[in-house]
Amino acid sequence: MKKVFILSAAAVLALIPATSLAIDEIHILPSPVKLDASRNTKGNTNVESKDIAYSVKVTSSSFKEVTDVTVKYNIFYQVTELGQKGDAEIKRCSGSHTIPSLLTNKAVEFETDPIKLEKASLDAGWYFANGASARSRDKVVGVWFKAFDSTGKQIGEYTNPSSVSTKQKWKD
Repeated sequence: MKKVFILSAAAVLALIPATSLAIDEIHILPSPVKLDASRNTKGNTNVESKDIAYSVKVTSSSFKEVTDVTVKYNIFYQVTELGQKGDAEIKRCSGSHTIPSLLTNKAVEFETDPIKLEKASLDAGWYFANGASARSRDKVVGVWFKAFDSTGKQIGEYTNPSSVSTKQKWKD
């Protein structure tokens, strides 16, 4: 005679180890935030600078509480010097944030380290003898976030644009 066990949904979920999260159960949604801006003139050059960071919202669609989630990020930005001719330099801002407890469908927010972006231009009538543009502008070219559980297993990822993961290298 076979014994039949009937388990409640809560009992079944209790049997599933916390590390069995799928990579799509942690959702990461960053949005840029302007922190500070300034404008000044140096001779015949006008420079506008702004500090930006990303406000990052992390949610879990897992049925269990997830503890010690570490979100690591790389923000890639292009720096163009005024008077520079040729390709701009790509820099990176890296960091991480640990979330002690992430409950189901409850968002946790944090802010990344700030980066400074500048926009510069020459006054009208001025130009560079080397033929470089009279304007330069730094800009964010991509963001890449990864979430890891307490064992180091990746449980979430976000890239924008999606080509960032093929054009750039991940750095912890």
